[in-house]
Formats: sequence, C-alpha cells, structure tokens
Amino acid sequence: MYFGVPVWPIEWDAPYDNAIRKIAAMGFKGVELIGWSDKWLREYYTRDTIRDLRNLMADLGVRMTNFNHTPERLSDPDEQVRQATKDTYKRAVEVAYELGAKTFTSVSPYPFSMCEAYEPLHHLPLSEEWTIHADDLDLDFDANYERYIEDMKDFCEWNRQAGLKALIEPHPYRWVHSAASMLRLIEHVGADNLGFNLDPSHLFSAGEFPQRTIYELRGRVWHAHFSDNDTFTNVHWRPGQGKVDWRAVLKALRDTGFDGEISFELEDVPGAGVPGKPCTARMEYELQESVRYITYLGDELGIQFE
Repeated sequence: MYFGVPVWPIEWDAPYDNAIRKIAAMGFKGVELIGWSDKWLREYYTRDTIRDLRNLMADLGVRMTNFNHTPERLSDPDEQVRQATKDTYKRAVEVAYELGAKTFTSVSPYPFSMCEAYEPLHHLPLSEEWTIHADDLDLDFDANYERYIEDMKDFCEWNRQAGLKALIEPHPYRWVHSAASMLRLIEHVGADNLGFNLDPSHLFSAGEFPQRTIYELRGRVWHAHFSDNDTFTNVHWRPGQGKVDWRAVLKALRDTGFDGEISFELEDVPGAGVPGKPCTARMEYELQESVRYITYLGDELGIQFE
C-alpha cells in the first residue's frame, strides 16, 4: 500500500501542473486526475497537455494511479442524452489510457439520472422532512437498471481494451451505494475488470460499515479514497476526525490482500481547494496529519506503507 492525493482538493480546476507539484513536494507517491466534463476532456486533455503531464509526473517521481470521470446522465430516459454521455465516457477512457492510469473510477448515476431530485446530504441535519423531490416515482426501475447494466458492459469492454480496470465508487441513493448493490452489478455485468473504489465516507453515510464492505467485496477493491465523516452528511474530513473505525478498515484491507493506492480525498477540510480557488497552506497540515494517523494505525497492525 502507498499514499496518494487527488488533484481536485488541491486545485479543483485545471490546469493541474501546480497541484501535481504540490502533491509530489509533500512526499506522496500517487496522483489522481479527473475529467469533470466533455469540454474538459476534449479541450484541456489535449495530446500536448497529456504528454506534458506524463513528463512532469515522471520527473517528480509520482505515479498516475487513477482517473476519475462520472457519466452523470447515463440513466437519463432521453436516448440522445444517454448516448452523448456514453460518448464522453469513451473519450475519458482514452484520456486515462494516454495518461498511463491503471484504474478508471466513476460514480454510478442516480436511477433515471434524477440528480436534481436529491438534496445534498449536508442539508439533512437541518431538514424537517427528508424526501426525493420528484413528481412521480411510479417508474420502471427494472428497465432503467437493465439499461445501466448494458451500458456498464460496454464501459468494462472499453476499459479492457485500454488495459484499465473499471471501478465504481459508491454514493448514497445511486445505483451503487453499498456492498450489496456492487455485488449485484458485478453479477449482472460479468466482467472480471469491474471493481470497487473504496470510499468509507460515502459508504458510512449510506448506512454501511466500510470494514465489512471490504470483506464482502474481497478481491474487487482495487483503489481507495480515505476521508472521514459523521455517518450521515457525506462530508470528507481528515481520517480520525469522524466516526470511521480506521483500524478496522486497515485490518480488512490487510486481510484481503489490498496493495493499491490509499488516496486522501479531503474535500471538506479547512483549506481545501474549491471551484475557482486553490487550497491554502492549511491543506498540507491536514494531509500530513492524515498520513501520520494512518501510519500509526498501520504500525500497530504490521502494515508497511511504501
């Protein structure tokens, strides 16, 4: 196992050269990149930019481990919207391959891609009623899921052709939000390169114990985002600042033979980067404290980090 950092809590927006330099300067070995939209994938990740990013990472001695892109409208009932979403995903796979990534992570869509129907979970503590803001939920969920399965078969094949593993990151209320929903997806898709990006903060807020999820998905957890939370608001705090049992999580990873990247995705700590504003100096403290805490627990468990 080794430690890395995604670029977006450092600098949310491209270009990502400075974010990569900051990550390397803090001593991390892994870097995750992201393609937020079709526009970013086609206009930022040009052939020249990809070459320059690869050269920069090689010069700094950091690994390009994981690429992120979420096909948000994949379950949209509008066939044209769905096809455009698939076309963008295909471009994202090309970018991931050209960057030298080993894994490609996506969040699954909401059923029917009803993004606007779900409030952000940080509203939950102050909400008198917590509901889905949709006029009618009497819809054909089976057909929508079956179409998602067929699209995921295509996605896994595209990733296979590029030598990539296709990972799903769980998020509350989406098609994949738990161990059971991931196992269902694996069973229906039937692709051996379909795996899981472990994200305890999202699992926790979906009612899962992340340590149990690791055992349930033994052999399919190929990348990990580490951040903590309070069990219900889906925030991304520094490990040790919330309620996740990190000792149990690390033990489960050790027991199941995980040897990939632990990427500290600290989106909601003081000083984190946000759209239009890069991180502050506080971010280095938050990341170094994360490393210190996880390394301490790893030492107790006999885990050697690179």
